[in-house]
Amino acid sequence: MRRAARAGLAELDAFLGKSAESLASAGDDFVAGRYNSCARSAYYAAFQAAVAALMNENIGPTGNWEHDFVQAQFQGRLVYRRKLYPARYRRALRVAFDARADADYTPRQTTRREAQNLLQIARDIVISVEERLRDGS
Repeated sequence: MRRAARAGLAELDAFLGKSAESLASAGDDFVAGRYNSCARSAYYAAFQAAVAALMNENIGPTGNWEHDFVQAQFQGRLVYRRKLYPARYRRALRVAFDARADADYTPRQTTRREAQNLLQIARDIVISVEERLRDGS
């Protein structure tokens, strides 16, 4: 199995589990009308799935999984160069990161529509990564 050979299976599965948990939280927050929390959890769901995708391709940082590193490597290497994921994901992590930063650090409120879009982005990325890893690609 490719992912076992390329990355520690336990670590990769841990990030997949975190992404599923974050996605579930984002969905719950959306239903409850907590759109700022939805934005935060949606970003982390996508981020954690991207980490798992990078681990599967044996791409990792020298230290921690920093946001800039994950965004750049996911969109640059996995989406743009290797075309392992759809082109629509090229800016998805950056868009979600910016929305999360607004939700956390500014007085501006995330709208229902923005939260819904972020939730869909996160759901798409998480599902794509899970499918790719499940299929052993």
